[in-house]
Amino acid sequence: MPLTPQNRPISQQSASPFAWLFLLTITEPGYPPLYLVNNNEPFLSRGITYQPYAFGLVLPADDGESLPKAALTIDNISGEIVEYIRALATPPEIVVELVTSAYPDVVEKRLDFLKLRNVSYDALNITGQLEVNNVLSLAFPDENYDPTHFPGLFR
Repeated sequence: MPLTPQNRPISQQSASPFAWLFLLTITEPGYPPLYLVNNNEPFLSRGITYQPYAFGLVLPADDGESLPKAALTIDNISGEIVEYIRALATPPEIVVELVTSAYPDVVEKRLDFLKLRNVSYDALNITGQLEVNNVLSLAFPDENYDPTHFPGLFR
């Protein structure tokens, strides 16, 4: 996917005063969303203030053989994110966006179909895997057809 016209000149410069930033949104129904940016100060994009947290994202290899899994590591500088994740009953949804500091409202890339699974943490880091929903592993058909529940099929 090509870059937007606004950010294309920035990407072609050998040095630029503008930064490329990843925005991370962690959401779960019934809980307020967490908005994080891999920056050292708060960042405003599309009217939302993203809080500074150091995090790393390792994108999966595109081998065509398996479902993609990205690795996410967030610095555990305060216990807020750990407490948020521990309070959830289901894996939270994750949205990863790439923007520049020159045009913070223009999203260059967006991954919005991810779930955070296999979370572990220690005093320094929170790690987990970002996985897509595996629709290929769902049972089909979803129902068991037996005479008790579907008597019309067994006449």
